[in-house]
Amino acid sequence: MSRPVVVIVEPYSSGNMYAPALRRAGFATCGVTLRSAAPLAASFRAEDFDHHFEYGADDAAPITPELLDPVLERLRPLAPVAILPGEQHGVRLADRLAAELTPDRANRPELAAARWHKGEMYAAVAAAGLPIVETLCTRDPEQVADWLRERGLTGRDLVVKPANASGTDGVTRHPGGAGWREAVTGLAGAVSRHGIQLTDVVVQEYVTGVEYAIDTFSHDGVHTVTDIVRYRKLDSGGRMAIYESMEFVPYDAPGHAELLRYTRQVLDALGVRFGVAHTEVMLTDRGPLLMEVNARPPGGAQPWACQLATGDNLIDRAVRHLAGESDVRPDYDLEMTVLVVFFSVRSAGRISGIAGLDAITELPSCCHLKVNVEDGDEVPETLDLMDAHKLGVAVLADPDPAQVAADHLEVRRIASRVGRPGGFTVDVAAVTP
Repeated sequence: MSRPVVVIVEPYSSGNMYAPALRRAGFATCGVTLRSAAPLAASFRAEDFDHHFEYGADDAAPITPELLDPVLERLRPLAPVAILPGEQHGVRLADRLAAELTPDRANRPELAAARWHKGEMYAAVAAAGLPIVETLCTRDPEQVADWLRERGLTGRDLVVKPANASGTDGVTRHPGGAGWREAVTGLAGAVSRHGIQLTDVVVQEYVTGVEYAIDTFSHDGVHTVTDIVRYRKLDSGGRMAIYESMEFVPYDAPGHAELLRYTRQVLDALGVRFGVAHTEVMLTDRGPLLMEVNARPPGGAQPWACQLATGDNLIDRAVRHLAGESDVRPDYDLEMTVLVVFFSVRSAGRISGIAGLDAITELPSCCHLKVNVEDGDEVPETLDLMDAHKLGVAVLADPDPAQVAADHLEVRRIASRVGRPGGFTVDVAAVTP
């Protein structure tokens, strides 16, 4: 008897965890990759797949019959039982393939654009009657100027971001609105770090609060929560705040009921019915406000860290459901305090003394240290999460939150003495509880 087939589109970053988990559960795997020079392509493991097909364009190209039909012709004989995006640039194609081949395990096709295009995303959430950040999606700087006047946002802090990029790629903050016009003009039609042609530009008011990411697995329109992480960010001198750390927090902590209710309503508004999602929400004095939804697994090693914190993760939960588990729990238990600490540098230049970070491994709660640079490497100033990932992370885990908090400060003290002038970190005082 042949094994049922699951298709993963763009199985990169943490999306490369799908195939091994599916094989362990008795599935055959098929990878579909797009044509691009994506830096994440190095995380593709061909040996994890029974089948591998290439799609004839990148993520920015319109999905035409000439591009789609050859892939459908190769996939139909496999009779896939599910089609999953592994990375952000696979969301559009995976959505389209699922609508054609696995309609019972697909998201609402009429809302497909709202799951990858940020302008359409905010519009769909607003149309559902949910609060959002003041937002305009356009390519025209003059339309932005008119909108700022109409909304009373002239002279206010703004955020400018590409509508179809991933992560923090191309996202800039503009204190007092300074420089927004140049940012809009520069992004319209530019190329992302992943080699994708950018389309529209989103301009938003800048809001402050505590930012959370909520990871979910949905089946038949029921949204189950696998983890909640709280981001700690630090001001970067007028640009977007730098990620300093993320901590896995309890499902039922005070304030989380409102956060989760809003998140589930957002997923409904975007037509999410099957698959995993990574939703970022800012808890403000106006209540929860959507930052963005990513209809794919979170990047980096977050599912692995989630496994440490909860004993589960969204990828394994999705695989168990496909393997026949019908009683999918709606929540999770926090079994251990887990904190992921990001590194950063304040100035571009050459790395030195990086071996000093090895002292982090001697801390009681350190369970993982990954350093991606060596002495002599040239690195840019850390401006966003992508820059931080290129440097590395430390993962702290312990049943005692106080131990993790103490070790967090020690990580920063150690990192402050190595790497670059000013250290491999932000100011230690800035992260003191």
